[in-house]
Amino acid sequence: MTAVSTGPIALALLLCLLQGCSNQPVQTSPPPVVDKGLQAPVTRARDKSGEALPSYQQQQRLPAEAAAVSQPPAVLALLDQAEQQANAGELESAAASLERAIRIDPRNAVLWYHLATVRLSQGESAQAEQLAVKSNSLAGNNTAQQARNWRLIGQARREQNNPDGAAAAENRARQLDRR
Repeated sequence: MTAVSTGPIALALLLCLLQGCSNQPVQTSPPPVVDKGLQAPVTRARDKSGEALPSYQQQQRLPAEAAAVSQPPAVLALLDQAEQQANAGELESAAASLERAIRIDPRNAVLWYHLATVRLSQGESAQAEQLAVKSNSLAGNNTAQQARNWRLIGQARREQNNPDGAAAAENRARQLDRR
């Protein structure tokens, strides 16, 4: 048996292995603050009488300070995907993407609002109203988001042939807009 001098080679390999296992964090820049969830997808839904419901683009944008909340990258990707799906008329796929985003960030009022808008476009006005109420419960002091939710609740109630409830919801949205 011949002896092989492995000292320097083994040491170099050991150093390479140890360097690969070090606990030094990988340098990454923080995710950018993205103005996501502020413009809802563009889709024209029709109510039971065939009249076009207000489009998503008719919804008001949230003020910039409400957009400054950083969201997990997976949520942003799912929100982008849902918007593309809704714009393509794939409302069920958009709803599924939003539901996945909600499983990641269940306390995100904007996600609940967008799911409500998709459900309203699908003609599921009672579910849309419930989702907007959920969004309101998570909106905290964000009066702009609350006002958007109340406007959506008004649309949903109008579609459910509840004009008094719709008027009350729209009045609440106006009150919040004045704050």
